[in-house]
Parts: sequence; structure tokens; C-alpha cells
Amino acid sequence: MKVLTIKSVEVLEEKLQTDIHFAFGMEHYTDYVFKPRGEEQYAATIVMEDTAEVIRNIIAGSISFPEEEFIIDDLDMEQNKINRLRIAKGKIVKKLNREWDWDEIASMK
Repeated sequence: MKVLTIKSVEVLEEKLQTDIHFAFGMEHYTDYVFKPRGEEQYAATIVMEDTAEVIRNIIAGSISFPEEEFIIDDLDMEQNKINRLRIAKGKIVKKLNREWDWDEIASMK
């Protein structure tokens, strides 16, 4: 299973948060009704087997918001890996990958 979180880098007005949610097609994947509460960062999280199509939709949808940047965290819980993408204007601006070694984390206690 994967956990995908998309969030805006900046704080956004409520209407813009709603516009982003629908432009990215997130209403098809979330199991809750999206309700922005004041000026905050846009954020949505989904859990699914394959996040590739959703990520492509978000990247493509970001073209509609040329003034905004977004961060996508794609966590693969089975492989203990996370991919972080920073996107803007339909492109990946920066990509980071991280893999966790749970033995290493346990020894940090």
C-alpha cells in the first residue's frame, strides 16, 4: 500500500484550495468531503495500491496554478521508501528519495 500526500507550499485562500482539490481530481480518491477551513496550506492524503496515475494528474493539474508550488509525498509502506516531489507549472522542480532501515531507527532509541 502507498500513502500519497499532496500539499501546497504556501498558505492559500479557501476558494483556491477547493479549486486545486478538484483540478487535481482528488475528489475521486479521498474518502472524505474536502472542506477548507480558512487560509491554510492545501493538503489531501489518500491510501491506494498504485499512485502513479494520481501523481501524473497532479503534475498536469499544477499547470492551472502557475503561481503555486506543491509537494507530493509518496510513501511506499511495504518497501519503507518515500519519494518527495516538488512540482510547479506542470513540471517536477525537485525530487528526493529516502529509504528507511528500521534496524537503524530502532538503534537510535
